[in-house]
Amino acid sequence: MSETEQAVAEGEAPEGPVEDLSPAADSAPAADDPAPSAPEPVEPAAAPPSDATGANPAGAAADHPAAKIDGPRPSAQETGRQAPRRETGDGGDFTRYQQARQQNALNKLKRSAVANGSGSAFYAEQLTIGADTGIEIQVLSVSALTVAQHLDSHQDVAQQAQMASRLATQHVLVLAGQPGSGRQSTALKLLAGCCPDDSIKILHSEAQGILQALCRRADELLTPGGFVVDLDDQPLKLSTLETLGHLARKQRAFLVVIGEPGPVDPDRLRPHAFEHRRPALGDVLAVHLRRLLAGHPGACTQPDCTAEHTTAFISRMLESQQVQRTLDGAPSVRSVVEFADVLAQRVHAEDTSLNEVIGQWRDRLRRLAKQLLHVPAETSQGPVLDPHRQAFRIAYAFFHGHPLSDVFEAGEVLSATVLPRYETREPAPTNHVFERELDQLIPQEMRAGADATSGGRADDNPRRARLVDEELMHAVIEVVWHDYDSLRDPLREWLTALVAGPLERIRVRAAQIAGILLSHDFDSVYRDLIRHWAGESAAYRQSAALALEMAAHDPRLVHRVRGQIRSWLSSPRWQLQDSAARAYGTLVGAQDVPDTLWALRELGSRPELAFSSSVAFSMSWLYLAGAPGPTADALDHWITSDNDHLSQHAIRTLLILSRYGAGPDRRDRPVLADTAMTDPDRAEALVRLWRHALMGKDSSTRAWDLLRRWLLAGDADKELAAFLEVLVPRICARPLSLRAGFYLGMWAGRHPDSATLRRLRPQPPRGGRATDSAS
Repeated sequence: MSETEQAVAEGEAPEGPVEDLSPAADSAPAADDPAPSAPEPVEPAAAPPSDATGANPAGAAADHPAAKIDGPRPSAQETGRQAPRRETGDGGDFTRYQQARQQNALNKLKRSAVANGSGSAFYAEQLTIGADTGIEIQVLSVSALTVAQHLDSHQDVAQQAQMASRLATQHVLVLAGQPGSGRQSTALKLLAGCCPDDSIKILHSEAQGILQALCRRADELLTPGGFVVDLDDQPLKLSTLETLGHLARKQRAFLVVIGEPGPVDPDRLRPHAFEHRRPALGDVLAVHLRRLLAGHPGACTQPDCTAEHTTAFISRMLESQQVQRTLDGAPSVRSVVEFADVLAQRVHAEDTSLNEVIGQWRDRLRRLAKQLLHVPAETSQGPVLDPHRQAFRIAYAFFHGHPLSDVFEAGEVLSATVLPRYETREPAPTNHVFERELDQLIPQEMRAGADATSGGRADDNPRRARLVDEELMHAVIEVVWHDYDSLRDPLREWLTALVAGPLERIRVRAAQIAGILLSHDFDSVYRDLIRHWAGESAAYRQSAALALEMAAHDPRLVHRVRGQIRSWLSSPRWQLQDSAARAYGTLVGAQDVPDTLWALRELGSRPELAFSSSVAFSMSWLYLAGAPGPTADALDHWITSDNDHLSQHAIRTLLILSRYGAGPDRRDRPVLADTAMTDPDRAEALVRLWRHALMGKDSSTRAWDLLRRWLLAGDADKELAAFLEVLVPRICARPLSLRAGFYLGMWAGRHPDSATLRRLRPQPPRGGRATDSAS
């Protein structure tokens, strides 16, 4: 059982609710059927109940993850009577879940045809009370050859001379630009002007707070030379940047930080930051065509191939309207480099074949995916090994960026557990694919090479799957689904097995893959996969919510996804209601906060979800994702509500949020306290939440321990300590005064060095006026 859900109920919970068999329910549309393709916007009002008799969960999938999901299933009535109301721990707790989401970068792939939204990453660091967060920073060495290639073909961008001057004098520079605008090439060019070509490295971390960790570990990580720090979509503050510049000058290092507009605001970070705009794509194409064709006449076997011929070819390509239109739609500088390579290979082709060349370039990833999954008629080991090789290649593509251990585990499930149910394998293979070398399993054209797209050697620890192009994953997904009809059932069964596994990051990625499949075939994938997940155990329900979030990145499906979640909300089945609550704790909920808060209040007031932490889970996500004000107001209304279920959900939300720090530069300060320190109304609401939590039968033990953590955090933060010395006596007014005196005394004995506890202990509250009738 997860830590979040352990405090929900200490006694045995009653059985789940019996299905509503009234005629009204029977005549309503099924809640687990796919929502209409273009539903009208739904007003925040109570929806009529709907029949869930078609939502039969996937048999015994929780006990046998690889069981076929299209086999016999119990009826909805049987499921409703058998489903325990008390949650199990297979859904994972809030902290592990958020860490897994941050490690899975699918929501941040701006160049993807599907994941083109703003992403759902946000800063959510646990309250550390002075301890090291243990952030893993990957260091990738850039070879001198790679730097030389970038220098040879780099196109200067606006203000590049000012950038170079600022880096040389201050040792730190920020480039804020869109992914694919050539930021890394510019960074390497600038660093090459300040340090030797063979002393440049790239620093990257999937976790939040890489710059803060770099400041703490500057003596270890910063050496004389150049560093590119890739922030992805993490935020950056001026104070952190100035500290980093001081440390870089001390270590004789030069740092170029690349980030994205929004989280990194050049106006607020001046004079250290510059907006990075991509160079003219026509110039990029020209310089790469000249580089690729520079030595072509000397190596070409064509009798009429001369330097004049290649020069004329380059001129025609640059003047072509077809080429110009292709450049206008190019997603990135790198794609233009690839386009130049395709054109250079057709230097002797007729101009009439230009359309074919452009079509091949646009379809290059899909053709590569088909080539990788193609089964040859015969191999040296025999064709029986090919399905194993295909399984591993699919797993390698789907788990791009993950440790290779995840790839092997997922590939083993597909090859050894799922596929044998659908194949006739005679005779059994004598040389199993997972005993072969990685280089034989994954062809070079699929893997990122020694000088990968990140610009460095693959020094990952642990070693990770790295595709030659991030979007190859999406191409493999499309080919597997559309071109191999016999793979659809195994693929659904494989994903179902993965979301029931023990590793959170694998479950998150499998759910995201299901969401991408929804964008290809919403009706089929929802009917045969997502609706069964939504009616199963907590791990499956969380995966169903994540799949819908991923599908919502496709603008065509936004209204349909929201309609499906609203359909779950109106279902009489508590499992579907719980899935709806979890779905509102995603990017879908953040897109319309008022409607989401209404929906969570509606769900939280029902007895069906009294023993679930999903409502508190989603309220915590909304607070941390950028809507702290409206969420805090809602919690204050809930804690004083006449509905006991709402007050319990508010307490659970407090217990989750109390463990999180205010940000990378205030890791020791609780995020709830940080807001209340400058807002008396927030402080008053916080007092009410704490008093209810400390007196709650199921929450008091953890609440007192979390309050102890807050007081210890005050030892490292004078402003926080002063705030707590005023807040805690108000929290611990009667009837909590005696119990507070007991705990303060016990804590002071355990932590004799805590100044905050010493100042509070001599003056334990003696019955001050409570701020609310919490008792």
